[in-house]
Amino acid sequence: MGMMSREKSRRRPAMAVLLAVLLMLALAGCGGVGTGAQTEEDKVVAVCSSMNRDLSRALTDDFANRTGIIVEFEPLASQGLIQRLDALSRSTVDVWMGGTAEEYYRAGERKMLVPYHPVAAANIPPEYQDREGQWTPLSIDRIALLSNRNVTDRLHVRPPETWIELLQPVLHKETVMAVPEAGGASYGMITTLWQLRGRDKALQYAGLFRTQEPVYVPTDSKAAYAVFRGDKAVAVLPLRHARMLEKEHRFLNAVAVKDGNKNLITAAAILQRGKHRKAAERFMEYLLSPEAGRIMLDYGFTPLTGALDRQDRTVKDRMPVCNDDLRWAATEKQNIIKTWLNAM
Repeated sequence: MGMMSREKSRRRPAMAVLLAVLLMLALAGCGGVGTGAQTEEDKVVAVCSSMNRDLSRALTDDFANRTGIIVEFEPLASQGLIQRLDALSRSTVDVWMGGTAEEYYRAGERKMLVPYHPVAAANIPPEYQDREGQWTPLSIDRIALLSNRNVTDRLHVRPPETWIELLQPVLHKETVMAVPEAGGASYGMITTLWQLRGRDKALQYAGLFRTQEPVYVPTDSKAAYAVFRGDKAVAVLPLRHARMLEKEHRFLNAVAVKDGNKNLITAAAILQRGKHRKAAERFMEYLLSPEAGRIMLDYGFTPLTGALDRQDRTVKDRMPVCNDDLRWAATEKQNIIKTWLNAM
């Protein structure tokens, strides 16, 4: 009996170690991007997106193929921020991707987001991240001017590269952009000049720009189309959008604005009312994976995991880029836009 008792006591620590190892392996299998053991909660994730629909589809399809998780995908309609946040606050979608930093800031204020820190976020420069991890940056962009060379040649002016050049009399009624309420490059123009030059000088510029009678349209796509058709000479757009159009059409010219720019951040976040938290976390991890990064690059997006590519670093180094006061830009948005548009 004494012999058997001693043998059993020796086996117990070994069994405990074995069980601990098996538990760690099981957890690792559930947490990665690849397939592994899944609970019922892991089998579905609902994703909505406010960025390029084809890119969104490519990402969600690739994630589904790699993990076996069913993705219920819903593109978000173009609408005002308040209407969008109201709709999302009632939704049971798990992940919202494609929004701007300002949009996620407002969503965070409304307690709509779940903090989560993907492992790969450690490779992203801290100035692009939310300290509390309420949203995760995916891609960075700049503000660009897209010009139609046929129109600028007819007007005997070179394609503009600066905000100052948009004030040339020859470009009266020739600038088109999305309404500032849409965010992105059009609102970025306002906050960039305001933060780099100060309120008074920014509003002085706004008054002069107003006399140029720029045309405001609902979306960046409509602004780009007006320039493509030759109805307008120049559009204010995200740089990636402008460069893709320039690549497809030789008569278009895209350039990052040289006398003041900003970081246009595209991000993703887990929504509070979502039903599939574990699957949502796996999708967030996937969005920062090398596989997702390659897909983003195919669509002209610069993934923020790792160092910024040489081209974007060069852009930043040779032009002033504002450090965004996100709280101000997000919470005061309507007042900022109203003041800008009414500047004399």
